[in-house]
Amino acid sequence: MFRLAALFLLGCAAFSAFAMSQGESLNILMDPGKDEIILNPYTASDSNSIVIMQNLYDGLFEYDDKTSEAVPALAESFAVSDDGLVWTFTLRNARFSDGTPITSETFAESWNYMKDGPLASNIAFVAMKANGDLDLETPDSRTLKIRLRHPVPYLPSLLCQPCLAAIKDTSSYSGAYTLLSQGPDKISLRRNPYYYGTVETPFVNILLGDNLGQMLLDGTAQWSMAPVENAADYMVLSRLYGTTFFYFSAKEGAYADENIRKALISAIPWDIIRSIQGSLQESTSLVPDSGLEANISEEIIRLLELGGYPYGEKYLPVIRMALTRGSQNAVAAEFIASLWSRILGLTVILDTVPVTLFSSVPEENPYDFCTITWIADYFDPMAFLQMFRSDSSYNLANYSNADFDAAIEQAERAPDEETRKALLLQAEQILLDSGVVIPMSTAFATNFVRKDLISGWETNPLDIHPFRKISVVSD
Repeated sequence: MFRLAALFLLGCAAFSAFAMSQGESLNILMDPGKDEIILNPYTASDSNSIVIMQNLYDGLFEYDDKTSEAVPALAESFAVSDDGLVWTFTLRNARFSDGTPITSETFAESWNYMKDGPLASNIAFVAMKANGDLDLETPDSRTLKIRLRHPVPYLPSLLCQPCLAAIKDTSSYSGAYTLLSQGPDKISLRRNPYYYGTVETPFVNILLGDNLGQMLLDGTAQWSMAPVENAADYMVLSRLYGTTFFYFSAKEGAYADENIRKALISAIPWDIIRSIQGSLQESTSLVPDSGLEANISEEIIRLLELGGYPYGEKYLPVIRMALTRGSQNAVAAEFIASLWSRILGLTVILDTVPVTLFSSVPEENPYDFCTITWIADYFDPMAFLQMFRSDSSYNLANYSNADFDAAIEQAERAPDEETRKALLLQAEQILLDSGVVIPMSTAFATNFVRKDLISGWETNPLDIHPFRKISVVSD
């Protein structure tokens, strides 16, 4: 049985990396808030954990640091059958950080382990054998053959995700770095001695906290993912393939009813909400630039009655809303809560909590209405839409709609790209019309980078910056 080794290596060489000279260490500031950083690729879905794991685990492909397109990593070469259903990969000679060879069996064992876990939907594109295993063949140690359920033209981008990387256990690493130590204030990485590629900087320290900006200003840290005051000269702003949105997540009760959702949505002047929240670019579609708009009905009284809550006769139950600290939707959420209270007499509880409390395990989400910024894992509408499928293992909104599912399934089996994209637009419209998702703005990434101290840091649409490509400028 595939078993995970201990995830956290606490206290191992606790400060050795930071003791290295600045010419040898890349120091990064990160503010995870109250969210726990979990470096387990089988379970973690928050952005901070994934940023770090992308440097600990390599897959068949990786993201290009300039374009975010998928480029070969552990895959030396690959071939695709004429019908698009069979992909055959030849692996490069590579080893884990403990010296163990990375083989085709590594992927087969790891992916079969993952298919029963919380991120199983990320492997749903692989066909199944009669015995319940994934349809993977390993004719030799360097050949992996994958049979798909349906053609997946964006498969290389899917294979960049840490959960689909080469994983033996969580104390051996296939990426450019290994975990040296992890504590509440700092995570230290060092170069994987068996890594096949070039690593510009041998040591990386991720310094955790919400009041570390001075370290960037004085040059102790060279890059901050967290906001830094008085650092406008170092701010780098980039548009992402991502969307910030509100969503209903109730599985049952009033707020799981489409009519009630639409009634609540109709009470809100979303054009004003989008303009006051201070976003850089408003959005009315879930998939960036798809051109669709949410269908906002104005028949509030009729909708409430259809949902079983006649206006003035029966009051809606308390609704619980969740925000994360620093959310760009904070002002909008407070305005929405106030309007619902005044217009509908609704009692609203607005909590500021770690994003993991409502997003890590969606089916256990205690909140009815949440907001999140979703940055796609790959360049395709499916990166936004697949999680709303009824059978998704990561169904963020606990949403179920037969018409939506059918449109997604038809898109998967579409004979050509034009038909596929038309069906995905249809699926997105169904989702918006159901009142479960309210898009707010296109996502932007804000980083603070001392480009006078480092080189190799590039902007890109997925905000991915491989540590190994960043070099510290010598004095």
